[in-house]
Amino acid sequence: MKSKKALGVVCVLIVLLILAGCGTGSGTASPPAESGYLHAVFEGTTDKGAAFLACGAGGRLDRIYEDGSVETIPLPVGDSDLTSILSTKDITIVAGASGSILYSRDGKEFALASGAGEEYITGLAKFNGKYYASAYSGRILTSEDGAVWKIGERLTKEPLVGIAANYAYVVTTTEKTDIIRSADGDSWESWNYNDVYKGLAADIYSFTNLESSGDFFYFIGQPKRGSFKWFTVMYSETAGQEDPFRFAGAGKINDQEAEKFAPLTVSSVVLFGDSLMAACSGGRLLFLDSCESCCLMKEVSGPDSDMRCIALSDGNRIIFIGGDNFDFNLVPREDILELAE
Repeated sequence: MKSKKALGVVCVLIVLLILAGCGTGSGTASPPAESGYLHAVFEGTTDKGAAFLACGAGGRLDRIYEDGSVETIPLPVGDSDLTSILSTKDITIVAGASGSILYSRDGKEFALASGAGEEYITGLAKFNGKYYASAYSGRILTSEDGAVWKIGERLTKEPLVGIAANYAYVVTTTEKTDIIRSADGDSWESWNYNDVYKGLAADIYSFTNLESSGDFFYFIGQPKRGSFKWFTVMYSETAGQEDPFRFAGAGKINDQEAEKFAPLTVSSVVLFGDSLMAACSGGRLLFLDSCESCCLMKEVSGPDSDMRCIALSDGNRIIFIGGDNFDFNLVPREDILELAE
């Protein structure tokens, strides 16, 4: 009898593990829960100055004005985490966990889109007049109008961590450095960064995010080896094997050896003139210059508040940076220029 009871317990545990692995029907569990703001975009200029949209944990979407005032926008998503925003002149799309995709034509009233099932959305992009969403299940979702979505076939067994587009390609990637791109949004080709550069690169990398700014794709992650936790930001205009990746690195920060600022991870980047601004762990804003010995850093929040998203207003006048505990800072361009002097 004891052996039968033990066998029954084992069977129940196996079933529970299988169900946990299946997530919400996508065949892949959701990523670990995070807190605070997870993504932000510049929305436009208002009578209160620049306005930013920032989404995050618990179904929260805030409109944050240049004067520091905050307007929380009610959404019909309960406490589902929101991970990505896409804002154009015609539509605003917000997406996240449990198939939550919402859209608004006026930026005020948001409605639930249909067709996303229970997919956990990790990123949004617009390419050739069509909308794309990457999912943790390894699938790409597409939409003609942002209101009705179609779940495509699984491109990879690995979770997709982000999606981005420029003038020529729409690209998605996985943590294990699978890079998948399309020139038409329908047919996809893939390659793996670590596999191609095995034996040629100094480190094996993992990717945690993918963004586009200007004409470039920025792959954000970290080396898997090393004596201290450090960031990796690679960029490419085509994200293909034919285009060698370049690194946005830091040899010195604020005239000090970069290692003194470890551990340091980057969550999001945006092009600031000819350089990059990066939202970092420890409440820090990093200015990555083409001169690796000229990188600058500014603490914008407490050391226990990781910054996860960054956005620039028109003319790069105001830098929005947000993260843990729904902390945010609005940094005037002049503050960065003073830091650079």
